[in-house]
Amino acid sequence: MVSLIPTPRKLTVQSEEYHAVSHTVWMDVELWRDAMDVFCDAVFRICGVEFSVAPGGISVTFDGALPPDAYALDSTEGVVIRASTREGACYGLATALQLLCARDGKLSVPAVVIADQPDKEYRSLMVSTGRIYHPFDKLLKYIDLCFFYKVKYFHFHFADSGLYTVPSKAFPKLCKPGKYYTYEQLKVLNDYAAARGIMVIPELECPGHTKLLAETYPDVFADHGEDGAVCSTAGFEHGGAGVVCVGSERSFEGIKALIREVVELFPNAPYIHIGGDEAPFGVWEKCADCRAYMTTNGIENAYDLYGEYVGRVASFVLSLGKTPMVWEGFSKECAHRIPKETVVIAWESRYQLANELLENGFRIISASWKPLYIVLPYRYAHYGWRDVMDWDVHCWKNWHPKSVATKEPLRIEPTDRLLGGTMCAWSMHYEQLISRLLENLPAFAERLWSVERHLDADTYWRMAEPLAEKAVRLIAD
Repeated sequence: MVSLIPTPRKLTVQSEEYHAVSHTVWMDVELWRDAMDVFCDAVFRICGVEFSVAPGGISVTFDGALPPDAYALDSTEGVVIRASTREGACYGLATALQLLCARDGKLSVPAVVIADQPDKEYRSLMVSTGRIYHPFDKLLKYIDLCFFYKVKYFHFHFADSGLYTVPSKAFPKLCKPGKYYTYEQLKVLNDYAAARGIMVIPELECPGHTKLLAETYPDVFADHGEDGAVCSTAGFEHGGAGVVCVGSERSFEGIKALIREVVELFPNAPYIHIGGDEAPFGVWEKCADCRAYMTTNGIENAYDLYGEYVGRVASFVLSLGKTPMVWEGFSKECAHRIPKETVVIAWESRYQLANELLENGFRIISASWKPLYIVLPYRYAHYGWRDVMDWDVHCWKNWHPKSVATKEPLRIEPTDRLLGGTMCAWSMHYEQLISRLLENLPAFAERLWSVERHLDADTYWRMAEPLAEKAVRLIAD
């Protein structure tokens, strides 16, 4: 049995007998050449075999007839990969990595012919460093896993109520010593991901999960009373999440300055995630600036003010040439305030349901809590690979008593406006998280690459287990 995860769309096995392949790799597209170095490094880490850049062994050639996210691979003689983009080339190289077998210092592959392309374009791993800081080298290991299993996006949740883990010239006190990444490190992260065909999506949360902003710069971000004194820096203590003032121009200009910095830090990112959920907005009713903004703009309540603010921030992101992304957090009653270009991650099925988001004109992404959340304490999200394999991207499940999807699964009809899914890792140290990712991420990749399930549980595990051993070697220190 040839083990490949995710399962290719079309795989023809000419022979399961392995034949030798020369220890060289070559590309005929100059702009993709850094991917060859990635491949050589990965082969050495996994197989312990030195690979060199030269013609003769594994070759990657340009084929403009293939779609951007597709690749073709033929290993009947050597290994020939065809693609029209770096993304497709990297998928082909990841497949070659999975096929390679090392014996006595020599590499071999089975004879297969593959024509492959994912069903869902949006396949993402989200890791939060805004709650628990992760050493920089660990971020690169997450990128390695995404490359190996063809997960296209790395969603970088760098800010939350406790930490702001990217540098800021506009508000430097947000960065705690030893708990943020330098400009140089972020450039390495961007380049490391790009060489592997992966895009980094940064997330700056607002207006909720912003206790750090309001407490560190209260004159800018905190709510103020009639006398000008700070009346709130945290708001309702939803996990210490906090909230920023949404009525004052000083606060809005501060968020705009941070977003500009984020766009500069992550120039390759097609999306900028702006949070948009779990905001304890009741405190705005005590804020003079928020009340004045509501009166001036004919806004009747704090919930509509919440939708208005998310819409303003999303519109600013659009003005910078990026697509805004938010968590499901605004109600259908204020959906008209949000630009329809905004992509919404439907996660809790509480604030607005997936079908309602679609009816209101949004494109959506599934982050069904069951089984896509990896979070402590385990009682909230202790799901294994079998749970992920049983998952369907058109279905949402939850555990929270206020979620509609807790009583019974919520399903939608297949639609192109469901872009894909994201696996979310919260509040965990690397040592706690990595074993869960090694188990669950390949199953997640499998279920989005092919929406129609092709493998039963036993067959999947027989294929996934030997590949997991390769993945462990790929990310080993």
